[in-house]
Amino acid sequence: MTAPTPIFRIRPTLLGALAILWLSTVEAQVNGPMPTLGTELWTGFMQNAYGAQETRLYISAPTATSGTVSIPQTGWSQAFSVAANAVVQVNVPTTAEHVGSETVTGKGVRIQAAAPVAVTAISYQSYTHDGTQVLPVEALGTDYFVEAYRGLPGFNEFYKSELLVVATTDDTEVEITPSVNTAGGRPAGVPFTVLLDQGQTYQVQSALSSLDLTGTRVRATAASGPCRPFAVLSGSMCANVPVGCPACDHLVEQMIPLERWGTSFRTFLPSGIANATVRVLAGQNGTNVTVNGGAPIPLNAGQSHQINGLAGTACINATAPVSVVVIYEGYNCANAGDPSMVVIEPDDRTTTSTTFSTVSSPQITGHRVELVVPTAVVGQVAVDGTVVPAGSFTAFAA
Repeated sequence: MTAPTPIFRIRPTLLGALAILWLSTVEAQVNGPMPTLGTELWTGFMQNAYGAQETRLYISAPTATSGTVSIPQTGWSQAFSVAANAVVQVNVPTTAEHVGSETVTGKGVRIQAAAPVAVTAISYQSYTHDGTQVLPVEALGTDYFVEAYRGLPGFNEFYKSELLVVATTDDTEVEITPSVNTAGGRPAGVPFTVLLDQGQTYQVQSALSSLDLTGTRVRATAASGPCRPFAVLSGSMCANVPVGCPACDHLVEQMIPLERWGTSFRTFLPSGIANATVRVLAGQNGTNVTVNGGAPIPLNAGQSHQINGLAGTACINATAPVSVVVIYEGYNCANAGDPSMVVIEPDDRTTTSTTFSTVSSPQITGHRVELVVPTAVVGQVAVDGTVVPAGSFTAFAA
């Protein structure tokens, strides 16, 4: 039996939120290394169902450095400094949170540092709270498919599926092909274009809470070209996962560009969580996907296969690159926490070192770190200098 290459995730529980664990060294990945640290990073904050009480950044660095967090289009900025292997929290004005759909705004958040840093963005609300790793400009692309989730029927004001585009350069023209009707009246399947300058942002929400923007394509136009990368975030204002399983929570993850997707993944459940939803999204027509060696599942570009109530691990393989997310289910189904979405890294994207911090909150009282490592290094992995006992690991099924 073999175990996957290292994938590190952290899952604090009680009234669920995901505190992202960020990577400090990336060794290899399908299509080349994907940096997770950088000296320039961009992000934004999608609409949280009842309004974010705090919009936070957690900034980590392997070496001591300093820098600035800013919202260039508004003029706001704040300096920061961080010690080696430490984490500093920077609160961004809550006016950075987006509201509504299909309006160009200037709410892009820029992180600049003298030496490489890793960043996590957290949308904090007492009961609807999630976070995402922020990728440096070097890891961004110009072609994405969105992983989102539907809201709750009958709550169209507070529970919509959503995505956000953040431009890093001037004259960034993106083509958006929504998978469902949008709140701004754009019909499903009909592309439209948006022109953005550096620091400008564009949020799209579904027309109804029952609709899911998953499978929406966001890519640069020919005029914009490959040299104007942009960030895409997606999720839900507040979602039950599955729909009939309370309680709802804000979902947000930064999307990985298509060029960095993979063909082999392994998913797992943090201890104490009974069930999860796993979704596989295809980027090419004629993609066949297998889960735990089962029958091939045919998917075309933008189509997805979803598994609800997964109670164990899953080995996912595809004949062409795919995206995989795990969404931890609501308390009534999973017995711990509320929904939180995590983008799963491909098996061949590995790291040998990482620094992380969990979220400080009265509502989040349980904190966990989950490690997935090759069998050969069991007994060699250390957390804060203490080797994790070999008996703490469980092998994946053959």
